Amino acid sequence: MSKSLLVQTLALRDGKVLLGRWKTGPFTGRLTGMIGQMTVTGGAALPKPEFAASRTCRDLLGDRVQVDPRVLSRRALLTFEERDVNGDAAQSLGNTYSEYQLLHTLGPQEDFEPCETGDFEPQGWFGQGEIPFDLMPEDDRVWYDRVLFGGELLRGRFVFDGTSLLSHALEVIAPEQGLCGLDQGVPGEVLLLHNPDCAKCRTLRNLLTDKNVLFRERRYLEDPLSLSELETLAARLDKSRHHTSDLCRSEEIVEGARTLSHGGGDHWLLKILSIRPELLQRPVLVKGQRALLGRPSPTDAFAVLE
Repeated sequence: MSKSLLVQTLALRDGKVLLGRWKTGPFTGRLTGMIGQMTVTGGAALPKPEFAASRTCRDLLGDRVQVDPRVLSRRALLTFEERDVNGDAAQSLGNTYSEYQLLHTLGPQEDFEPCETGDFEPQGWFGQGEIPFDLMPEDDRVWYDRVLFGGELLRGRFVFDGTSLLSHALEVIAPEQGLCGLDQGVPGEVLLLHNPDCAKCRTLRNLLTDKNVLFRERRYLEDPLSLSELETLAARLDKSRHHTSDLCRSEEIVEGARTLSHGGGDHWLLKILSIRPELLQRPVLVKGQRALLGRPSPTDAFAVLE
């Protein structure tokens, strides 16, 4: 048994989102972000939507658009029910399907030159108050602004009869929970993010073992954290002890990120860390929705277990 999983990439530049008009498929004639489809077979591991989104952007916008899947941020997971079983969407995607909404925030010097392809024609960049919702699927009016301009993480369900939206429900997800599955859905799991070549990491790992603490370990140089995972991790940092900037080992990089964001820096700093995992401070101990750094002493992270 298989089911459809869609991914929509929303490219955002200078506060404006790129929309395109579909020339083929169930969205023909309507405007959306870049939507691609994955087929998930029963029993198979769930593929990472970021990789499908990267491929979709290239397919729809041309080979000159290269999107690094590591820098895409999961902002919503929406489920759709199609009551009209003979409609285009139900015929193409099934009666029910889910769709990840991924945000791709472009930097001022980032190359992104979309062109028309056989399926998709870019229509331009639209800011808040400019988005042509009358030309788009009805659900977009409900959640687009909240995700693009409100910074919210959402789960939702939409029921359609053909192109008409019958009902919907949305839930706001706390940043500490996220949509990335950092803790693999195990409440209260202890997670050690570490580099085995680091003495402090080895010390903390040995201390956990000696104290019979059950934990999962992730060697972040071998299995780097995505931007979504870094955003969730940053939200879980104990703010009485750490700032997001403490996740980075380079003060020069921190200052550069602050310059990019005119003083803020969190998004650009985390984006840099997603591409350059060797800059991540170590070790990090996570339990539930709380995280601490093993700095200056590895034992400092033990407070997360209390």
